[in-house]
Amino acid sequence: METARISNLLNYVPVLFTICLTWFFSYIVHSLNVKPDRPFITPLEEPEPTVPPSEALVNPAPYLNTLLIMVIISIAGVVLLYIARKMPKLFKSLLYVLIWIVSFGISMLYLFLGMVFFGISVSEALLVYSVILASLITYFTLKGGELKSSISASFIASGAGCILGVSIPYWTFLILIIGISIYDVVAVFKGHLSSISKSDAPLLRGLVVEVGDIALGLGDLFFYSLTISAILFNYGIASAITSTASILVGYIIVLYTLNKRRQLPGLPIPLILALTAALIIHYIL
Repeated sequence: METARISNLLNYVPVLFTICLTWFFSYIVHSLNVKPDRPFITPLEEPEPTVPPSEALVNPAPYLNTLLIMVIISIAGVVLLYIARKMPKLFKSLLYVLIWIVSFGISMLYLFLGMVFFGISVSEALLVYSVILASLITYFTLKGGELKSSISASFIASGAGCILGVSIPYWTFLILIIGISIYDVVAVFKGHLSSISKSDAPLLRGLVVEVGDIALGLGDLFFYSLTISAILFNYGIASAITSTASILVGYIIVLYTLNKRRQLPGLPIPLILALTAALIIHYIL
């Protein structure tokens, strides 16, 4: 994340929309008691959530699942950044395809769940609606103005983050929050993200959300959503509300700190605050 003025309301748009959509999607998912299978990116079976931490955290599965996720993220990030700088036309075409596919999957899933939730008959029109919505989201993400692209990016991040937050194994989630926070610090200050400046935002549009006077990574919004959804599923509504407030507080702290620094990772402060607050509320209640 780069540059910011804490008083600029536009700086809060992506995060606020991501949070609102995450709660909306999570409400539908939890009301319908949807529990997807373990994601393919976490292939190793880990101990049950009821297993004491002293036993679960000596099992290698959560650490290996987390390592696999971060390796995938790292490789994808480096490859996409290389293509963006060396083959911008190919990158643009690739991004169109990737964003459309993800948007279509998210649209199909939540339109279907929404129809079931509201008692609407599911028909072949679901496919048509999903294609139209995915096409609009893709267009606004890559071609829309600041607000349209921010809202579209929030839709993608919250849709994907919510369903992964519900399905990710419990102990992997805990390790991942810590691991991805450390990874973000290294990537921003020493890794491939350290070479990205605000001037690169137009080139990376679709992966970077540029609104107000910030350039915020789509991955940041995704992990905010994943965290809220996973905490809601595992700890309940009180912890989820607290974690949501903590992410907002952490985001404000990041914006304030950006007045003094050129660049700052957007994950560690909000995520660690959210997880810590959620655990405190969970064990107090």
